Amino acid sequence: MIYSGVQSDNKTRKAHGVAICLDPIATKVWKDSGSEWEAVSERIIKIRLKCTPIDITVLSVYSPVNPSAKQMANDADKFYSDLQDTINNVSTNDMLIIMGDLNARVGGNQQQPASINSVGPFTVDVENENGARLVDWCEINNIVVSNTFFQHKLLHQTSWMHPGNKIWHMIDYTLVNKKFRSSVEDVRMYRRASGAIGTDHHLMRTKIKIHLKSRRKGVLQKKTSIDAVKLKDEKLVEAFQKGLRERVDDANVDTISIDEKYELFVSYLKEKAEEHFILDKKVNRKKKEWLTDEILKIIDKKSMAFVEWQNHRHTNLEAEYRNKYKRLRKLAKTKIEHRQEEYWDEVCEGIEKSIKSNDTATAFSIIRRLKGGSKRVENMPIEDKNGKLLVNSTDQLERWREYFCELLNVHSTVDPYVINEVQITAPSRLDLERQNARPSFEEVKRALNQMKSRKAPGSDEVTADILKAGGEPVIKWLHEMFTEMWENEQVVKEWSSATLIRLYKNKGDKKLCDNYRGISLLSVTGKIFSRIILNRIQNSVDERLLEIQSGFRSNKSTIDQIFTLKMTMERRREFNKPLFMCFIDIAKAYDSVNRELLWRICQSYGISEKLVNLLRMLYKDSKAKVKINGELSDSFDIETGVMQGGIPSPMLFNILFDFVIRKVIEEASVAGVKFSYGSNDFFHGSREKYENFNVLALLYADDLVAMCETTDDLEKFIRSFEKITQKFGLTMSVKKTCIMTLQQLKEDQHGKVLKGQEVDHPNIDI
Repeated sequence: MIYSGVQSDNKTRKAHGVAICLDPIATKVWKDSGSEWEAVSERIIKIRLKCTPIDITVLSVYSPVNPSAKQMANDADKFYSDLQDTINNVSTNDMLIIMGDLNARVGGNQQQPASINSVGPFTVDVENENGARLVDWCEINNIVVSNTFFQHKLLHQTSWMHPGNKIWHMIDYTLVNKKFRSSVEDVRMYRRASGAIGTDHHLMRTKIKIHLKSRRKGVLQKKTSIDAVKLKDEKLVEAFQKGLRERVDDANVDTISIDEKYELFVSYLKEKAEEHFILDKKVNRKKKEWLTDEILKIIDKKSMAFVEWQNHRHTNLEAEYRNKYKRLRKLAKTKIEHRQEEYWDEVCEGIEKSIKSNDTATAFSIIRRLKGGSKRVENMPIEDKNGKLLVNSTDQLERWREYFCELLNVHSTVDPYVINEVQITAPSRLDLERQNARPSFEEVKRALNQMKSRKAPGSDEVTADILKAGGEPVIKWLHEMFTEMWENEQVVKEWSSATLIRLYKNKGDKKLCDNYRGISLLSVTGKIFSRIILNRIQNSVDERLLEIQSGFRSNKSTIDQIFTLKMTMERRREFNKPLFMCFIDIAKAYDSVNRELLWRICQSYGISEKLVNLLRMLYKDSKAKVKINGELSDSFDIETGVMQGGIPSPMLFNILFDFVIRKVIEEASVAGVKFSYGSNDFFHGSREKYENFNVLALLYADDLVAMCETTDDLEKFIRSFEKITQKFGLTMSVKKTCIMTLQQLKEDQHGKVLKGQEVDHPNIDI
């Protein structure tokens, strides 16, 4: 919405304001046009849309009332002077559309000289002073009053009733420049909309036949709108599955390629889904959470009562219908207020119940949902590398593509000799057979059920909800498809393509791309295939990982590492022993992974060559497109890193990082912090039975804290970590790496050199 009005501190009941609301298509065109607009005054606002085949300038206006005093005449003079100045700056090639309340009554052709052709034959009023001025102005500027060229019933031509004489008048108009008069197909008024919002003007709708086309050629494919409520209807689901059974076999013809089979099945699936689960566009899904069907019915009745009242104005029944409308309006207001109170009570009870049951995640999710207020960035301009502001959506899309291309393609060099040094560990014969066996029907079913519902799909627009609703026919097709891919070690090319969307981090300047994170949307069917592979290797790989890693592992959490670190600090302070810690961060860890090194390390962790080849195929020729406000950028290649949003990605990174950390520990040869564990917790006397063990580091995915009893040991570990990680293509982030000390007797005043930069031990009150 683009609007113009007065300052809030000057706002009174007599203040004026105008606005133009654009739908998503028009908004896109406007943004492509450079977001061109001008707030001329509180009575005039202008926007310009660069379209194909012509450009359009739209003005929203609110004219002063018919002058009955000198001040009113001066206001009218100023309004028409501003309006004239505004259209003088409009290109003569543009289609000019002026809409608004012009407070003018225009007479018919019989009241006009023969030379006047700005007014059509279908007028309803006797011309007043404002009307004569409007007609003269239109004649001078070759503009026509479109309303007067279309014949309708009187109630569909008039827009406002005079409160004194109870006569309906036409005072709201659509004006267009004369050469585009044929583009206007109809202008008429609608009464019912007025009853919903309580205005004394009727809604004016103008039909214009013109093709609003963005200059950008790349457009997003039509999105399939599926009703989540219908997906739970057993009869519809049964009919959906029946329809799929008739078509699934057609998609498994041996003479066509994997990609063609996949394309056929997706088209069948979407066709049947739209047939049974299509979202009813007539139903307003974006309603307030507290709004009920009962309230909507009352509002409907109120709108109808308003229309009935308007139909009986100036009759004996007017009072009866007016009272009926007022009664329903009061009832609607009472019901809404009562329901809102009930709703907030229910919400507060839900939050309180979640907190009492220690379910803080649910409590905060409710609070975040209600808080809303997420900073809207759809139409926010961004800056390029040089700080230049980009307002054109095409330029913005290209900037986002450039940003993510650089972000996801991190320069990572690993010596081929280092890769070949990695020793491959062959799995046992039984484990090899288990890993390489073709996926079973039950495995596919399990993997499908493991997919989360109501998540955004990939570029094929096939959601997990639709696949789950497909039941046995879908599982059967997936099983046959996966089996063929498993045997041929070939996957669908589309599975390697990701759609990237940006999310604001809620901190920093919204014009800077660095303050956004990218979310990758992948094909759900590709995720199911990946899930089968992960289920095959997860347990065996998990047994090989170091105990100190808690990231993305079953029955482990970051809370475990926080507890261990906190307990260590408490015990070291209790027994007056020093503790030196370094919190290490790796720059763009997941995006820096060298893939050839990763596949080699996977084989060293007992993953069969076949599964590695299948994973390699999922990553082959991986590409991404950026999706901003419904537009897709050109694709770009992603050559490094694990696939963001991929099902096996966390496990694959854990394997690589585990391999690197083992090399670091071996290189550093330091003990870390010594613990004595027994019946009396950590520290024990000489007569007690206890067991000694060392903890050097705690890991959560790519986050790491190293703990040592001396600064020399910590320095040795950091230097070893830097050396080994660089060898395997990872880079330590100096800016985000911090040192924390827990001193024994006195503070260490000496700084240590970390990667060529001076890093001081901070004085932190533990």
